[in-house]
Amino acid sequence: MNKRTVLLSTLTLMLGTNLPVLAHHGWGGQQSGQFELSGKLHRDVSLAGPHGSMQLIDDKGQIWELTLAPPARVERAGLAAGVIPMGARITISGHRSSDAKRLEVKTERVTYNGRNYDVYPDRL
Repeated sequence: MNKRTVLLSTLTLMLGTNLPVLAHHGWGGQQSGQFELSGKLHRDVSLAGPHGSMQLIDDKGQIWELTLAPPARVERAGLAAGVIPMGARITISGHRSSDAKRLEVKTERVTYNGRNYDVYPDRL
């Protein structure tokens, strides 16, 4: 094999392995309008997986899944497990799932006790 073939093969392999990672970062499954919700922290921040997550229980008793930014961005925003006490009142802002049956929000900001944790500051 010549150098050009090796280079093209390497680039193709690298691009092909990164496509699934790039695909999961889209906002296509969310509503375009800003969505705000308040309630109590139901499940603490988790930084496992490709995105951080947490749960909020609203005043109707519905449990909402909150999808956060990738873990490094969530940590840079100052948000981690134990930062917000369980049961504390929080407000979140982001984009609700386009599927009205899914209680899920791709969250850009979490507010607790007057402090904003902007996990997607570039989107606010």
